[in-house]
Formats: sequence, C-alpha cells, structure tokens
Amino acid sequence: MNYLKNFVIPFRGLNPGDHRYNWEIDKTFFDAIENPEIEDCKLNIDLELEKQDRMIVLRFNIEGTVITLCDRCLEKLTLPVELNETLFIKFGSERKEESEDVLIIPDSEYQVDISKHINEYVTLSLPMKKVHPEDQTGKTGCNEESIKKLQEFSRKKTIDPRWEKLKNFKIE
Repeated sequence: MNYLKNFVIPFRGLNPGDHRYNWEIDKTFFDAIENPEIEDCKLNIDLELEKQDRMIVLRFNIEGTVITLCDRCLEKLTLPVELNETLFIKFGSERKEESEDVLIIPDSEYQVDISKHINEYVTLSLPMKKVHPEDQTGKTGCNEESIKKLQEFSRKKTIDPRWEKLKNFKIE
C-alpha cells in the first residue's frame, strides 16, 4: 500500500466552503517521500481547505518535533517545528508554479497531492546550520568524543611541502 496516497485530497466533489483534515506523521512519511535529512519526527498536520469557484486555498498548520543529525557531531538532534503556510491553487490550462505559494493546475484535475508541500514546508523550516545548542555555561551539547576527534584531526593537519615552498615565493 502506498502510504503517500493518504495525502491525496479529491476536491472535485467537495461543496464550496471550508473542509478540515488532520494527520499525525512520523518517520514513515519521510521514508516514503525519500527525504534522508529527517531521521524521525512526530508532527501534527492541520489542514484547512477552502474551496471556492475558481480557486482552492490550503492553510497548513504544522507543529511537533523533527529528529535530524547534528552537522558538527553527527549525533541525533531534536528540533521543534511550528509553522503556518498558505497555498493557493488556481485552475488554468496547464500545470505550473506561479510563485512559491501559488500553484496553477489544469481544469481537468480532480485531486491534489499535498505530501510534497508538507515535505517542503518542514524541510525548509529547519535551520541551515543544525547543531546542538550550548548550555548556560557555553558548553556545547554535541557528543564530546566526536568534538575531541575533530579537534585532533584539525591539529594533525600537515602541509604538503610543495605548498610550503610556495609561501616563500614573492611576486614583485
């Protein structure tokens, strides 16, 4: 069974107005969508779908936690996620993304797959640099053994003798 089909919403038979959906997602979602950046998660997705005559408005409210790897020590790192996003779906002749929050789909479509939007919103909500925070004393929350090994490798850095000789070369 395809897990991601749970995130396909048929809108053709819906009455105009507001419709609510809710999902609790975990690692299974990100495994199915093949996102290796997220190790595990516990997220609650609330979606309000507002159907209008020529447009659908999707309002996402996503809250929970995501477990990813620390960029410094490669240990698991838990990050909070709390975001609200709005996606406007308009009908047109062909499928295209007009902007980051406006999607145009053909009039012949009868359903929308929101899984890729959930993945995108959650992934983009994560910080660029994912590292364990420091405590009140300034000590990092990273794995101490990993940090020691990194410092050891950075000290053992030897310079290739050919490059060392180039340092003495002066251009006039």
